Amino acid sequence: MKFGVCLPNYGETGSEEALRTVAIKSEELGYDSVWTTDHVLMPTKSETPYESILESLASLAYLAGITGKVKLGVSSLILAMRNPIVAVKQLATVDILSGGRLMLATSAGWNEKEFEYLGSNFHDRGVRLDEYLQLLRALWISGLVRFDGKRSRITCDQAVFEPQPVQRKLTVWIAGNSKAAMRRAIKYGDAWHPNVPPLDAFKNLVAEFRKLPGAERKPICVRIGMQIKSKNRDYVSPRGDKRLILSSDMGENRNTISALAEIGVEYAVVAPSFDGKVSVDEQLDGITRLRDEVIHSV
Repeated sequence: MKFGVCLPNYGETGSEEALRTVAIKSEELGYDSVWTTDHVLMPTKSETPYESILESLASLAYLAGITGKVKLGVSSLILAMRNPIVAVKQLATVDILSGGRLMLATSAGWNEKEFEYLGSNFHDRGVRLDEYLQLLRALWISGLVRFDGKRSRITCDQAVFEPQPVQRKLTVWIAGNSKAAMRRAIKYGDAWHPNVPPLDAFKNLVAEFRKLPGAERKPICVRIGMQIKSKNRDYVSPRGDKRLILSSDMGENRNTISALAEIGVEYAVVAPSFDGKVSVDEQLDGITRLRDEVIHSV
């Protein structure tokens, strides 16, 4: 199993210093990737850590210049609430600036107010995301683009998309635990990127996914939180769903990672400040201990 680190570009302890420090340490420790989290304009009293957040793609451009080997990703970019051509240009620019180290997870999004604030339609976000993913692929592989969107009303006739990204194919994970996200991952993605509910529930979720046509060999690449100062292994998200998180008990963490591997997980993006309140020192301690006591032991 490969591991990435979700960086603190959000929350009470999110800052330029925190972003830089955790990214550089993650690279030094040998993690495969580092990831920013995406929101733009959350409503007040959202009960999330995302009301204070550094923009995800701009943060990746910054990280491209201060790292040299680690892959760079967003978990997950809410593409449906953005201008997709601008977003793909930003992604291609990060790929060029980083020498071809970009990865992407994207999802339909969940906060209706945020869509409203950005002037985007929340209710047709799924069908537009499907078209935006097709547009991304078209722009990525050709400097001269024709695209006729049936739902998004985006039409490109002899458009020029230069310079071309370094990577000929961008790795795209589809985030979300819904059936729609599963089907989207099969049709448009290179992997499925769910959050992790308690293990029994996750086993059932993976079983549902594997039953879908085309999902038999699709990689499962999860996002999972960690709280290094607590033995509590449960977390309720702002949306009310229960999630499994890693804790201060490294023995239990080894059991959890082993169980995820047995279920079929191939990649885990670990968020050491899952609630946006964990200090930078604690985040560094968490990813170091996880590398030394868990990753090297499973």
